[in-house]
Amino acid sequence: MSVVPESRPAKAPDWDAMYRIGTPYWETSEPADELVRIIGEERLIEPCTTLELGCGSGTDAVYLGRQRFEVTAVDCSPLALERAHIRAERAGAVVRFVLDDVFEFAQEEGPFELIYDAGFYHSVRDYDLDRYLDLLWRVTQPGSLYLALVGAASGRAKGGPPQVAKDDIRDELGRLFDFVHLRECRLQSPLRRGGYRGWSCLMRRPDYGL
Repeated sequence: MSVVPESRPAKAPDWDAMYRIGTPYWETSEPADELVRIIGEERLIEPCTTLELGCGSGTDAVYLGRQRFEVTAVDCSPLALERAHIRAERAGAVVRFVLDDVFEFAQEEGPFELIYDAGFYHSVRDYDLDRYLDLLWRVTQPGSLYLALVGAASGRAKGGPPQVAKDDIRDELGRLFDFVHLRECRLQSPLRRGGYRGWSCLMRRPDYGL
């Protein structure tokens, strides 16, 4: 008999309900600072076929589209995607938005050269980590990049993203990827000036020559 720890939810949140209630802690009107840093300043990733997991209202997807990335952005919230379509139209960005469960989507689509995840991993790992890792395996191929922005463990920050320790990231995501970098960053939020402490995790799927 298995026991689910009390600190971990037994099922996925109702994402659409979070949008109906108000503005979720992760929703801002500007693309993630760390994404802009990696793409626009450091140029660590060139335009390529990209899948965003849990795109919300599309701020980051639209940014990537305007940077000439070929973006497919998936979310299960109809309300969030309605806002994402409006955002893309106003920005003149070409983005393929898909209303679907990301796990179901991964059964049929891919592979992609870049997987972008600004908050899905640190939420889903609490209730379906193995399924998430299987998803990543399905939508990537040797050489694919994976960029995750993850909430960092901090006893002072309340009401923000789930918090993940660096060692847990290495143990979990390191099963599939080699790390290009794992560094601190800030995750913007409408609920907290200065945002929340986070991790920027840039990884590459290795080619073992199999």
